Amino acid sequence: MTALPCLKVLIIDHNQERLGATQQQLESVVAVVDRQDIVMEFLAVHSNVELTVALESDGDIQAVLLNWETHENLLPDTSIIDAVKSRRLEVPLYVTGEDDVGFDIVSRSNKIEAFFALHDIATDPESCLAYIINDFDDRSETPFWTAYKKYAQETNDSWHTPGHSGGASFRSSSYINDFYKFFGRNMFISDLSVSVDSLGSLSDGTNAIGKAQNLVANTFEVKHSYFVTNGSSTSNKIILQTLLREGDKVIVDRNCHKSVHYGIVQARALPLYLDSILDPKFGIFAPPSLTQLKEFISENQDARLIVLTGCTYDGLLTDLKQVVDFAHQFGIKVFIDEAWFAYSLFHPQYRDYSAINAGADYVTHSAHKVVSAFSQASYIHINDPDFDKDFFKEIYAIHTSTSPQYHLIASLDVCRKQLEMEGFKVINNLLNHVREFKEQAAKFKRIRILGPDDFKQMFGHFESDNIGHDPLKILIDISELSYSNQEIHRFLMDEVGLEIEKFTHSTLLVLLTFGGMRSKIVRLYNALNKLDSGHVSLRRSNHQKELPNKIPPISMAMLPSEAFFGKRETVPLQDSVGRIAAALITPYPPGIPLLVPGQTIEAEHINYLNALSSQKLTIQGLIDGEIYVLAQ
Repeated sequence: MTALPCLKVLIIDHNQERLGATQQQLESVVAVVDRQDIVMEFLAVHSNVELTVALESDGDIQAVLLNWETHENLLPDTSIIDAVKSRRLEVPLYVTGEDDVGFDIVSRSNKIEAFFALHDIATDPESCLAYIINDFDDRSETPFWTAYKKYAQETNDSWHTPGHSGGASFRSSSYINDFYKFFGRNMFISDLSVSVDSLGSLSDGTNAIGKAQNLVANTFEVKHSYFVTNGSSTSNKIILQTLLREGDKVIVDRNCHKSVHYGIVQARALPLYLDSILDPKFGIFAPPSLTQLKEFISENQDARLIVLTGCTYDGLLTDLKQVVDFAHQFGIKVFIDEAWFAYSLFHPQYRDYSAINAGADYVTHSAHKVVSAFSQASYIHINDPDFDKDFFKEIYAIHTSTSPQYHLIASLDVCRKQLEMEGFKVINNLLNHVREFKEQAAKFKRIRILGPDDFKQMFGHFESDNIGHDPLKILIDISELSYSNQEIHRFLMDEVGLEIEKFTHSTLLVLLTFGGMRSKIVRLYNALNKLDSGHVSLRRSNHQKELPNKIPPISMAMLPSEAFFGKRETVPLQDSVGRIAAALITPYPPGIPLLVPGQTIEAEHINYLNALSSQKLTIQGLIDGEIYVLAQ
């Protein structure tokens, strides 16, 4: 049975006698408040050390009550408030003190949620506790999900789209009623239409949808947040088409997701590609060098935008504060694709690498990849002081369906609630699982878990650029195993029931997401232990276990849009040297484009693709050995 939500109030006071009195006064009115839907607890600490330990270990803490002592009319500094917020940014902080210094206290910090006089807590603790509970309720509100669920359960007669009318067309069919039975009644009665005005419009951001989006903006501490129901691929394109015009320069990480490359094509912009930095042994790409990025900015001060991937597929993290600060000196906007890192704000271990915390102007999050939303659910966050909201909405309308899936919108609403209320707790548990897993995996003889020390060896700029790594992206070195990738994949899937996120020729990538459980970690360890010890019957492999040393650089002959929308033809790959690519050519994994539209094809590119053939990778854009080029 799922436990009730817990509202734990952490009380800190260096005066132990007063600390105990405050705790007793608040506890005495819990029964009077009479909330059966939550559990209320109080934790009292009287030292900064105890405060730090509690904040870093107890994810149920949902409020901090601090007694602000004064000595000889001197107010203390705000370091304790900063310490609380650096660890638990989302937790409201309340201050108590003598009544006559209330104004002085709240003027010292804008991070204080409310002030309570000590006299009020002593004489009317019920009112103070009710204030804290009200804030707790506001934070845990789900305006769209609540209204959506209520409307669906009313079972109104449907005289509008969708045509199945709450599942009636499925239920009454001899041919497709199994579809209804599989998903169940609630799935169909909640498949609604934009005709339900009370729930609001996604394109206009009205009513319950608008309220839910505003709550997301509050949780992520940005000016505006928007829901997107067809993935961060679309979110990326919306931002690029909002900001870029034909011929605008955009400095872009070549390793960005292909949606960024397509968005640049759609915007008819001019990309300036930062070099790919590849470790050929493991097939891992690093973030671009900050030295090269700063050179590009200095040489192209008229660039409109910088686009980077905040967290790579393999979990490498860019120190984005350096990027944002340098770019903003020249008036250049910064857009970060943080699809794989939607939880970056909600734990102190990650916050320094968060795009929002770094001050990026635009950020996208795939809420379905690692946190709790349905597939295709995505957030757009905007902090740009020059944001053109009207034009953005025009572009948003181009890409957004007028019949959005309300299940996806509801999942974005509840996903925010989880991040707000228990994001820290979930992440803390996951990080503990990873630590335990690594301790056990250290016993392996042939399999290794790659970490920062390995990345320092792979990439010369890892330390100098302050690159980080997300340990929830578990990168497993299998290069010492003598089995083929296909055999390892078959063993993991067919024999032990593990579906792995990504394979390269020498690594497995395992994502520990918000749905990660300790038992899953144990099952993964068990499977790897069998592979490491050789207690499996798999075919041996003698195939090459290393990629080419680097990806050839991009040399643009024209705007990508000119080639992409121009007249094109197919030619055999081997005959394409000197021609201009008219489509993306993307080896997968890892999904980094080798060729982009408008790029001159060189022999080096052909050699690279040929070298990949032994790896049995998928080459997207290569059709029966032919590729699209600009017609002559």
